[in-house]
Amino acid sequence: MWRYVAVLAAAVVFLSAGAAMGARSSAPANTSLPTISGTAKEGQTLTASSGTWSGSTPMTFSYHWQRCHSSGSNCSNISGATNQTYVLKDDDVGRTIRVSVTATNSDGSANAVSNPTPKVGHGDPPKNTSLPTISGTAKDSQTLTAGNGSWTNNPTSFSYQWRRCNTSGANCNDVGPDKQTYSVTRVDVGHTIRVQVKARNAFGSDKATSAPTAVVAPRGPLPANTSLPTISGTARVGQTLTANAGAWTNNPTSFDARWLRCDSNGNNCDGLTHGSSLRLTSADIGHTIRIRVSATNQYGTTDATSAPTPVVSGPGGPTSLPVEQVSPPQRLVVSAVSFIPARLTSRDPFVARFRVSDTRGYVISGALVYAIALPYGWIRPAPEVLTGPDGWAQITFYPTVLMPLHRVAAVFFVRARKPGDNLLAGVSTRRLVQVRIG
Repeated sequence: MWRYVAVLAAAVVFLSAGAAMGARSSAPANTSLPTISGTAKEGQTLTASSGTWSGSTPMTFSYHWQRCHSSGSNCSNISGATNQTYVLKDDDVGRTIRVSVTATNSDGSANAVSNPTPKVGHGDPPKNTSLPTISGTAKDSQTLTAGNGSWTNNPTSFSYQWRRCNTSGANCNDVGPDKQTYSVTRVDVGHTIRVQVKARNAFGSDKATSAPTAVVAPRGPLPANTSLPTISGTARVGQTLTANAGAWTNNPTSFDARWLRCDSNGNNCDGLTHGSSLRLTSADIGHTIRIRVSATNQYGTTDATSAPTPVVSGPGGPTSLPVEQVSPPQRLVVSAVSFIPARLTSRDPFVARFRVSDTRGYVISGALVYAIALPYGWIRPAPEVLTGPDGWAQITFYPTVLMPLHRVAAVFFVRARKPGDNLLAGVSTRRLVQVRIG
């Protein structure tokens, strides 16, 4: 009896194991169609997903891409297109694409075909999504390397145009060969460098330009001016002016002084002569004089320019009147304006000079000059200042953090008046002037 029971149990175990093995062994069967990801445009890459399958494992998959009618019908296999990815070609434009996936295991194989893509369109040229970059040190004798940035639409080649720009990265000129690297030279010192990258594919090209580097430094420290050159002497015909080089760091080994004849505002200067002194002539009447000092050491040369002198007068000096001697119908006139520096490139303090004359042409001393910058908030207000014997009033202004440093202008409302007069009456005058920024 016990022997019979044992045989029966063994038979049950054997049959159960066979049934289980039969249940686990089956050919592939698709349960979710293959899919295609990617953009249906010439030059783009499509990627096939095998879909989901039931059946015995392990299971392998093979792919064959098909080109179809625009409706997704009348498909035919594309010769050689048997990878999981497929790059769309000119022949595919106006058609749709499907992928046929074959799943295979030890029990057999089965096939499933994806839905068609949208109709394939013409390809797009590259489009920049992240600007090119520059690596390396912006210093004489160093090498800079361009990074292409990021682009869509599969660029097939890149070309490079290096550009030398001003300190703010503007006013650029093309320099250097079409190479991914650029060797910085002494000519670049004091400038910034940018690189323009052009990306191409079969459908066109596009350009993108990097941000500027830091200002290119010399191999060693150039002379640095810490106190502007000055001019001593009287701005009068027959008098001699003497140049002082100012103060410098980094051990200049030589100085060169060049005299400049400028307009009454200290702008639009022309070179006169080199030397440490200048004797004024009748040709200088009505002009101001400045000195440009070039300091040189073993690494190069740096320039610094003095403030302008007062307007050069004739041998007898300027004709000056106190403001008390100006009465209606005469009026005051803001006859000359200058800013030092002439263009603002930082938020450092700067000087504005205003000369007051009257409608008869006399230089006026003792007039009150007030100036305020517009827009409000860019530059702090300053108190009224009296004109000196030469008719000039000098005001130091202090920019705020609100003042932009790009290419704009600050406009100044300037008023000159006689002390005690009504602000809007008497002999007062008003004028709008501007200083360029950036």
